[in-house]
Amino acid sequence: MNVVKYGKWEISVDLEKTKEYYQNYVINNNQANRNFAKCCELLTEEEKIFFESFAILPQCCEIEHIGVNKKKEFPCGGYYLICGRYLKYPEEELISVEELAENDFKDDREDPRISIGRFEFDFQCEEYVIKNIPENMPKDFICVRFWCENMRWLLDEKPDADMIMYEPPRFWEIGKMLKEKSKAKQQKTLYLKEQKQEFKNTFEKIGIEYSELSTDEVDVYKRKWVEAFSPDGADKKEIKKLCLSKKKYTPFLWHIFSFEILASEDNAEEAYNNTSKTNCVLISNVDEIGFVLVNADKLTSDLLNDFIDVTISDKTLSWTYCKTHESMCGPYFYKK
Repeated sequence: MNVVKYGKWEISVDLEKTKEYYQNYVINNNQANRNFAKCCELLTEEEKIFFESFAILPQCCEIEHIGVNKKKEFPCGGYYLICGRYLKYPEEELISVEELAENDFKDDREDPRISIGRFEFDFQCEEYVIKNIPENMPKDFICVRFWCENMRWLLDEKPDADMIMYEPPRFWEIGKMLKEKSKAKQQKTLYLKEQKQEFKNTFEKIGIEYSELSTDEVDVYKRKWVEAFSPDGADKKEIKKLCLSKKKYTPFLWHIFSFEILASEDNAEEAYNNTSKTNCVLISNVDEIGFVLVNADKLTSDLLNDFIDVTISDKTLSWTYCKTHESMCGPYFYKK
């Protein structure tokens, strides 16, 4: 047995059993471990002496990390197991949240950790209330955890995506992000304007009176549509998921037909063309666009095929027609 002293810690170490443990250690060949092993090739003399005094092979551990930052810094940690026992250890100083608050949240307790070069070692004592000891630790072993704030990324290969440290954007990056967001918003506004104009051109060409619905009015109408065409006894919660919610499906009103909740008439286009369209509402299923139409009998199913995906209904929701973007789905027509 060898006695090792660091600070207020005095530890009796079985060097032979510790060596045997590390000789049989199987290292996980992931990027974090490989980079740490490369760092261990550059240990200072002080760091080497620490590991040798406990018979630890420094590269034999599973690395925990928060990622690699833009400066190629790689803050990381882990733990080592040592066959031995504590002869002396500092008394654990516990402090309550209330006591900490009374001291303006300044922790004046003595730090029991040991600083050796780039390493901060934290011996885990079984007698302590607060400890972090692995469940599978062999009998007669003790655990020492470590953290290296100043470790570097030394591998020639680039870190994998899951190894990249999240960093909040710098002030000039925030400005760039805001500009890009503003540009995207402008592009969307322009796109919606162009889409609306396509509808308006068709309405004006065949002499249909129209008024535009706001985004909120479109949303309200879709919800009224679902309420109006949900069959008695049907699961309305499920129908709303299919037709309105964006969590699981791309929401289309015509999902009420494609999921066979509501049955369409066989010849949907003919049924639609033969239906009076004195007052009706046309909704785009692709964008938040909607129009109230007056005297829209000339808006035939052939003309609706010029649009990507639309639902048109009587203003009182007594009938509805859905032209979909899917060749295998629709069109659908239903009349109460």
